[in-house]
Amino acid sequence: MKIEFSSNYAFQDFKKTLKETLASREKRTINFPDYRKSSVMMLFMEKENKPHVLLSLRTDRVSTHKGQVSFPGGSWDDTDKDYLETALRETYEEVGIDPAEIEVLGEYDEYISIMGFHVYVYVGALNREVKYTPCADEIEEILEVPFSLFYHEKYDRCEKVTYDGRDYDVFYYTYGSSTIWGMTARILTDFSRKVCK
Repeated sequence: MKIEFSSNYAFQDFKKTLKETLASREKRTINFPDYRKSSVMMLFMEKENKPHVLLSLRTDRVSTHKGQVSFPGGSWDDTDKDYLETALRETYEEVGIDPAEIEVLGEYDEYISIMGFHVYVYVGALNREVKYTPCADEIEEILEVPFSLFYHEKYDRCEKVTYDGRDYDVFYYTYGSSTIWGMTARILTDFSRKVCK
């Protein structure tokens, strides 16, 4: 998949390819009934003729993942009709993006976190520049990170950890003064490998 845009290949083509690939592949589902359900939004935009992904640096005042870089997202609420609505609602609450501004491209694989969350991952796109209104209690900074960082796997290091009897790779990427690691880095690395190559 091309991750640089030109007159012959544009953001529209990139989105179309993502949408078709997500629709045609069998997503990984998991069954952890005791884990808390949550959703995140992997949100793409065009910037400098390349795809960028929206991430946020969390404050030290949040209950979990203090000071970490993450996707917009959060816990499922029983008023949400489905997990996509959770991702859209949380994106609006955290960074102020109206759901009407998001073109939903599909759903990616499910994940578990060591914090006890069963995470549903949705993929979307912003088709125009929007004004962010971050939640001051939750979001320290909004980051628009070049997707090429993950596509080319330009991580600084990769550590092996064992959780619940299974080994996992933990990637550490640097963007400016921020370190992107943990589940966010794993999802983006997996996504680039499974969907974009």
